[in-house]
Amino acid sequence: MTPATEWSTVNTILAYFTERLEAVLPDGSDDFMISTGGDAIADDLAVVLSFALGATFTPNREKADRLIRAPSGSLHSPAPADILPRTFTPQVVLNDGDLDDLRAFMIELLALNRGVFERTMRAMRRIVTASERVAEDPTLSYTDYVAALESLSTDVKVPAPTWNRLDPRKRGILDRALDTLGAGDADRVRTAILEAERAGIKYRYVEFVLSHVRPSFFREEAIGLNRPVRQASLRRVVSNAYDARSKNLHELGDLAIGKWLLVGGAHTVTPPGETLMLTHAELNRLARHVVRTYVQRGSTELDRDYKWRDHLPNVIKAQLAPEFYLGTAEAMRPADAATRAGEFFDHLIEALSGRVKLKIDMRPALSRIEELLVTQRSPNVREPMLAIYLLWHRLLPPEVHQPAPERVMTAALEELQRPSLYSFTASVLLDVIPPWSVDEVCELAEQRHVELQKRRHLELPSRLDSALWIYAAKRLWFDGPQDLASAAVRRAVECSPGHEDLLALEHEVAAGREIDFNVRAFLLGATPATDEH
Repeated sequence: MTPATEWSTVNTILAYFTERLEAVLPDGSDDFMISTGGDAIADDLAVVLSFALGATFTPNREKADRLIRAPSGSLHSPAPADILPRTFTPQVVLNDGDLDDLRAFMIELLALNRGVFERTMRAMRRIVTASERVAEDPTLSYTDYVAALESLSTDVKVPAPTWNRLDPRKRGILDRALDTLGAGDADRVRTAILEAERAGIKYRYVEFVLSHVRPSFFREEAIGLNRPVRQASLRRVVSNAYDARSKNLHELGDLAIGKWLLVGGAHTVTPPGETLMLTHAELNRLARHVVRTYVQRGSTELDRDYKWRDHLPNVIKAQLAPEFYLGTAEAMRPADAATRAGEFFDHLIEALSGRVKLKIDMRPALSRIEELLVTQRSPNVREPMLAIYLLWHRLLPPEVHQPAPERVMTAALEELQRPSLYSFTASVLLDVIPPWSVDEVCELAEQRHVELQKRRHLELPSRLDSALWIYAAKRLWFDGPQDLASAAVRRAVECSPGHEDLLALEHEVAAGREIDFNVRAFLLGATPATDEH
């Protein structure tokens, strides 16, 4: 790093660095990436410099001009330097001790196990962001400081609390109930309560912070400070800081103005009618101290399983379009049969509608289906494969058919008689009325509705889910209660929000008019004219 400007309010330095990436991938092929662009390295360097030196470094000149300015002395619109003078006052002088400390910190930081390093960088980035927000949003700044330390505490084991350390309000309620139990039962319940308390986020955060405060925090680091926190008060003020964070996140409660504006440079303050609190200056000092301790104690064990390419900046991972792999034999595996069917349905619907051309040659995948069906017995595997096979041979010209499809086609016609999403899709696209009762149709639609609410479910075109509910509604209109038909139409609308044809159908049904809707035309995206299906 080299100074690039004369002495001024905001000074510029030039940072020179060389980015090195492996030229060869693990499989021996050449890597296409020669650089990530370098901006992420500059941003990370600015974070480390800002954190370690307690100053402000940024690649953004506009931000620097906004933040680095003399204290205003205003009691209404303070400048950042009014709250954190060291960080934002212009013309900060860095001495040899500062630079030696920076070098030592960076050596420790870069030696960390990669996972520990990344957690540390995230915490430091949040702390620097918190300091930059002290004037424009003091509440969010306070929350960010707490969140930075909380992020480091998530995987740290902390000792269980003692019963006397439990919140007095909780303890009073619990003691009254425990007094009615025998001594042995009461002790077991107390132990369980304390273990549950240890698992609590707030307790873990408080214990983590306290365990990472070194003696220097109350000694040489506190020289010259106005009202630094005392050791005996530390637990209480750390807990109060977490409560302020929770009130902001859960109630949008603002930090009282007396906790950050009229503090006169103090590091702790007791607003009227409230308890002792850390000011931004002391919370900033505490956060930086705790992170430094975390770095000093962090593991330096080499993580040989770390896949660093997955963490490169400026790299966007995108899912390949199914056209690139859907027709290959390798993609057709029993575990992926349902997914492949959903992708095939989507592409086939688009091709039948005329919006795209059929780009996939499915014959290699169909050959693989023929092989797999010999040994596969599960309907969850067979039905999606059979649906693909049947639709291909019924909707595509003979020149792209398999040489001897008769055996599989016979199985498809037999097994796709049962109610399933695959047999329903095949029926609609082939314009065939499935031989199911109204109860079977409604049960299939309800099962799909429940499945869609799960975290993992089969991805299908949204119009297909709507089509299933429309078909159920048509059957209910003639074979069941009409109020259930109306409910099915509402479900169809909610599967494809904002679809004008479905909204029009919903209005028609609400007016008591008969459901007259072409399900196949809707599925293909055409205007749904009258049709029996």
